[in-house]
Amino acid sequence: MAVITFSSNNLRKLMRVNSYPYSETQFMVFGIRGAKPVSAGFDTFKASHSIEISEVNYLNPRCIIAVWNPVENKIALFPGSTVPNLKYMKKQKEGTGRANAMQSGFYSFYSKGYHNPSPANAHQALRLATNIFLRRTKDDLVFENTDPIEIGNPNDNLHAAYCDDTNGSYSSAGCQVIVGQPKCSGRGANSGNTGYWKKFHDIIYQTAVAQHNFDYTLFRYTDAEIVSQKGDELMQARLRFGSKGNLVLELQKKLKSKGYFHTEMDGEFGRNTLLAVLSFQKDNFGVNEADGVVGNGTATKLGMTLPLI
Repeated sequence: MAVITFSSNNLRKLMRVNSYPYSETQFMVFGIRGAKPVSAGFDTFKASHSIEISEVNYLNPRCIIAVWNPVENKIALFPGSTVPNLKYMKKQKEGTGRANAMQSGFYSFYSKGYHNPSPANAHQALRLATNIFLRRTKDDLVFENTDPIEIGNPNDNLHAAYCDDTNGSYSSAGCQVIVGQPKCSGRGANSGNTGYWKKFHDIIYQTAVAQHNFDYTLFRYTDAEIVSQKGDELMQARLRFGSKGNLVLELQKKLKSKGYFHTEMDGEFGRNTLLAVLSFQKDNFGVNEADGVVGNGTATKLGMTLPLI
């Protein structure tokens, strides 16, 4: 299995390619779905780390949650999950519970607070404080472009996974979670944060003590792989949920000219732009290809040229 090097500079380039807003002074949290860290010391801040693809099985943590310090141009990686556990997906299908999968995009912001699934398990975490783009699977146990979408806040917090290693069964109905146990009353009065969760928590609550809000960006392994392979080569821009700027404004104008966009053009790829893109993709490429991401195919069909960045 091929191993790639993913760096702080790769992350910065991905942010630019997707027209995501970002700060050069504030810590940012990001996820890579379907990936695992493999280099020594991956949970410490370094300019780059080695990662490899890891098939998501909805049973064990198979993703990366990471923190970016842009001032020092370094990243730290932590094993975790960005998808719901299978037991919650089954409840969603049966109609006895709810589960969702956050889709790739830029989400501003998460704030320091508490994840509170029950009084015994409540612990310091990052609380989702914005709307996100998500899917719910109701007909099977696989997330596909045919599954219903929602734009809202399902309380997909960023918290401890309640498991001790990547072979454990994590707890999440859609939250972004990091391997480790939390400090909570259910684990005893003298309990403490453990594992990778402790290291992540210490960064958020001690190293970045003055920062209350944290933007979160979710990528797929293929996004990390492509930018790693391209190196210094120019990459074609892409637009998706959370993109902002003049390129999004141009997209909105193109969608409006074709009868798909009916609200104020504000240069922000939010709910209205996403719904317009999905509708356009369904009409022109079929529902299976409607992922809400504006790449070369969708842009060309709209009569729009995406620049190289």
